[in-house]
Amino acid sequence: MIVNSFITELALNTGLSNLNYLYPLFLLGIVAFVILAIGIRIENPRLFASITAGALAIVFFWLYFLPGNPNLVMSGTTIYNRYGTYFAMIMILASLLVVFPAARRLSKKADIFYAILLFVNIGIIIASFSYNILVMFVSFEAVSIGTYIMAAFGKEKRHLEASLKYFFTSTIATAFTAFGASFFYISTGTFDLTAGLKVSSFQSMDIALLFLAVGFGFKMAIFPMHQWAIDTYDGAENSIAAYLSTGSKILAFVVILKIFLVGFSGDFEVVFYLFTILAIASMTYGNIAALSQDNLKRILAYSSVAQVGYLILVLAQVSYVGNTSSHAVTLAVATGMYYSVVYIFMKGGAFLTMNIVKKDKVEISDVTGLFRKSPAVAVSFSILLLALAGIPVTGGFFAKYNLFLALITGQLWWLAVIAILNSAISVFYYFRVILYMFKDPVGETDFNLSTSVRIPVIATAFITVGLGVAFQMVYLLMSVAPGLFG
Repeated sequence: MIVNSFITELALNTGLSNLNYLYPLFLLGIVAFVILAIGIRIENPRLFASITAGALAIVFFWLYFLPGNPNLVMSGTTIYNRYGTYFAMIMILASLLVVFPAARRLSKKADIFYAILLFVNIGIIIASFSYNILVMFVSFEAVSIGTYIMAAFGKEKRHLEASLKYFFTSTIATAFTAFGASFFYISTGTFDLTAGLKVSSFQSMDIALLFLAVGFGFKMAIFPMHQWAIDTYDGAENSIAAYLSTGSKILAFVVILKIFLVGFSGDFEVVFYLFTILAIASMTYGNIAALSQDNLKRILAYSSVAQVGYLILVLAQVSYVGNTSSHAVTLAVATGMYYSVVYIFMKGGAFLTMNIVKKDKVEISDVTGLFRKSPAVAVSFSILLLALAGIPVTGGFFAKYNLFLALITGQLWWLAVIAILNSAISVFYYFRVILYMFKDPVGETDFNLSTSVRIPVIATAFITVGLGVAFQMVYLLMSVAPGLFG
């Protein structure tokens, strides 16, 4: 009774009329504190992983069954709709993907790690539904602080070094974001993103756009604000690298879509030119840089930069068309939504595959002969790489196909041609890795092929193919896509 009265009073004071939207956040917070309490006496990573997975699974289905009609909550700063629900759910999937693989390397303080992961998901859910720059900024920074700590978990000094690089770079990004939010407020008199439609001529609005683009460009690892991601993904423990390259990156994508396509909807011309340049630069640099790499994790890291370039083509397309209710815009946003869920599994699974090599610095030559040792893992990893390259049948192919189709529909065929050429370049370094796996080893190779390592790789490959079979999901998402604009 006391707890329910407290939640009811809190809900009334924050403008929340339906407690169903608040309960999932409280559940994650309570479970996080329970894990910390248990951790005082028990050190059992598997137990904490199971509790965390259970809590995340409950919240996943809880969000799914929430009312689909848009609801203004928290004094209008947050809009609960199917668009936000979709992204909140797929980012919870990104967390679930690494829950058990991470337990393998957590010999100490596992309770802190999993409690932080749950707190991070609270911030993710709030950011997914928020349409207020201040709320988005605070929730995003809460997620960032949690991931700084998560990146430091591991047995090697390189893990701490990766965390420090991530922290210092993100601190700079935070400063840019704070400045950008301030200039947005100066221009509009509010932090509400929907106010951006009414303001397009103020010079301070363009300054806000530039600062916010740099701030969140760092967070999403858009070229040329990407270098921290290369070093951090390479230095972090494999499961953490998988999470940073998927969950936190998709969160940045969600925030960028809302800020620049809603908050700057009155200044679409600048948005178009800015993100077209950034998309082309990210795709081209990421793919060309990956060609010369022998470090497998760095190949995947540079590949992430290229994938970001494909994702932000959505912003170029929407801002070019301008009419947010047009078919081309709806298709572009729906494709971004589909691409996001495919990306989580194909990129997350690729990083988790690094666990098969019994060393932190994984070179391409280290996977030589993998097919002879474990055909299932080798084929699964190949499927994930082919999906990243956009080869047919996989979810990655249909994600890129629909993205290119959206560009052509919106009269940006030349941008689609550039993206297709970049996708062709990526085939070379992905196939290079695949060839090594199917080569005969020169000497004896040693892989970690335990069940806990093999299952995530095989499962993510299976899901990636399944998403390719279910490619019509894009057209179902077109009914949800307009939710981006509140």
